[in-house]
Amino acid sequence: MPEGIPPYVLVARIGSILGMSFSLAIGLLFLLGGFIVPSLVAFAAFVPSFGLMAYVERKASRDRAATQRP
Repeated sequence: MPEGIPPYVLVARIGSILGMSFSLAIGLLFLLGGFIVPSLVAFAAFVPSFGLMAYVERKASRDRAATQRP
């Protein structure tokens, strides 16, 4: 594990990547099958996964900056 990165960031990254890849894969399969509305719902499931990763990264950088101040 890289120095200075808390374990919860790595867990959130892994979970977010899995969520994003799964939602895109299911969305593409639905789109290829001709199911437009379910594919849009699956594509929309990408957003919370990405948002979780962005939130955790920002929180970790704020925590890191707060601990480095004298």
